[in-house]
Amino acid sequence: MPAAVAAVAMLVASAAAATEPPCRLELSEQRTGAVLAQLPLPPRQPQFAIAFEHSVLGHTVIDRYELRGERAHLIEERFSGEGYGLPHAAAPGERLGRNGDAWTLALDRIVDPLVVRPLRDQRMRLRIGERELLLADLTARPVPILIRPLGCDRS
Repeated sequence: MPAAVAAVAMLVASAAAATEPPCRLELSEQRTGAVLAQLPLPPRQPQFAIAFEHSVLGHTVIDRYELRGERAHLIEERFSGEGYGLPHAAAPGERLGRNGDAWTLALDRIVDPLVVRPLRDQRMRLRIGERELLLADLTARPVPILIRPLGCDRS
């Protein structure tokens, strides 16, 4: 009898999981709330990155985020060179080190809300796995975009 109860419990749990919306990122205009895109995230390890060209140095900066529940944690920043707006030292609990020609800052910082202004010259892009989306293509003008996780809280 306990095996039958366990089998029913597994069926109910899998049916409930199938009806839940997948973990995804919703991109919307910050001021109006107009939804621009909804992008699914890998369910087991919901991570994404925002890459852009540094406005002064012209080098690519990559910010990696990990979702924990409905909150985005900035967990890594990679960049080349040194200059305005880039880390030059690690804060307590962070690690700044070289990785070949680039710098890597390992950290754990909650970013809430996560808002970006995708200026076309900076080529700001959202990366999910191998997919990449140029954020400036989502709007006719460079308005602030709110990036928020939905359906990711599985606790």
